[in-house]
Amino acid sequence: MIQYTYDHELITMTNMFLNSMSTIIVKRFNVNKQARDQIKTRIVYAPKQRVLNDLLNRDQNLQLPVVAVTLGGIARDQNRVFNKILGTFHELPKYDNKSYHERTPLPVDITYNVSIMTRYQQDMDQIISNIIPYVNPYFTVSWRTPSRPDFEIRSNVFWNGNVSIQYPIDLAATQVARVVAELSFVFKGWMFQAKQDPTGVIYSTHSSFINDAQISEEFLIDSPRESTDQVDYVEYQGVPPKPSTIEPYYVNVGESKVFNVWGSGFKIINNVYLSGNPFSNSTLQNPFSGFTTLSSDFPAFTGIKLNSDSWTYDKDNFLTFVMPSNTLSAGRVDLIVEGPYGYGILTQNVKINTFNPHKPESEEYETFVPYQFPYLQGILVN
Repeated sequence: MIQYTYDHELITMTNMFLNSMSTIIVKRFNVNKQARDQIKTRIVYAPKQRVLNDLLNRDQNLQLPVVAVTLGGIARDQNRVFNKILGTFHELPKYDNKSYHERTPLPVDITYNVSIMTRYQQDMDQIISNIIPYVNPYFTVSWRTPSRPDFEIRSNVFWNGNVSIQYPIDLAATQVARVVAELSFVFKGWMFQAKQDPTGVIYSTHSSFINDAQISEEFLIDSPRESTDQVDYVEYQGVPPKPSTIEPYYVNVGESKVFNVWGSGFKIINNVYLSGNPFSNSTLQNPFSGFTTLSSDFPAFTGIKLNSDSWTYDKDNFLTFVMPSNTLSAGRVDLIVEGPYGYGILTQNVKINTFNPHKPESEEYETFVPYQFPYLQGILVN
C-alpha cells in the first residue's frame, strides 16, 4: 500500500497510479536459464503512438520494454453519492482554535488505459505477471489531503479483467517487431472543492435564558405560560489543547530530561501536568471545578503541576517541558495540557483512526487498536 499527500487530487491520483507500476524489473536469461541482465521497465504518461515516436534512437531502434499510461475518462461514481450535504467543520493545527469548513468531495471513477510494449514475449510475460496477480480484485492506495493531513483516504484500483495482446504477425521489412498488451484500470478516487479560509475564531460564550411571561399574547405560539425562575445555562466550548506527538518517549528513573511536544490548540496554555505512578507527590487536580459544563467534560485527575518556568510553547503547535527528576519508580507517565477551554491528554490523542481489517463482530474486530505511536500508554520510565 502506497501513501501520498498532494494539493491537486487528479495529479495526485495519476502519480499514485504511475508509481504503482514503476518498480517492474525484467530479467534476461542465457541458455542455462541464468539471469544475465536486469532491465527496469520505464513507465511514461503519454499515448502509445507518441511513446513509439519518442523512444526511437538515432538508429531508429525502439527502446523497449515500456509501459504507457493515458487518462481514459472521469465519471461520477453514483454508488458513492448518497445525498447533498454541506460538508464538515473541523480544526487544523495551523489555525489553532479556528473552525475550518471542508466541503463534501465528489466521488469519481478515473479510467487509466495501460499499454505494455516489449520486443520479446518473455518480457511481456514477466511484466504482466508483476501486475495482474496483485489486482485481485483490486489494490489499495493510501493518501491524505492537504486540508486534513491526519485523515487517511483509502482508494481501491480495479482492473477490468482483460488483457488484449497483439503479436507482430504482418510486418514490413523496415518495421521493428514488438508485442503490445492493452489493459484498463478504474481508480476509485475523490475530487475536493477549492480550499476555504477559516470561518473564524471559536470563543467560550456564556448565555442565560429566562422564561419571561410578560410577552403579549399576539406574539405567542402557544397559550401564555406562568412565570418561572428557571434559568438555562448554556456554555459553548472552544478547542482544548491536543498534544499528539512527543519526543523522546522514555526517561530513566531520577533523570531530568527535556521533552518536545507537537499538537494543536496551543494558542493559550494555562498549565502543564504529569500524571502517573512514578510520582510520589501526586495530588488531585481539578482545574475546572468552578465551571458547570467544563467540570463534567474535563473532570478531576491525579498528577503534579509543573512550574511555569519548566515549560514553554510557541502559541501555535509546539511545547517543551522538563521532566522533573523526582520520578521514584518505573512506570508510565501521561502528559496533560490545560487551556482555557479544557485540557488534552497525550494518550487519548495519539490514536489515528484507520480501517479495521477484521470481520465485523469477530474477536479481532472488537479488540483492534488503530495505528498509534510507541507511547500509546504514556512516557516510559525505566
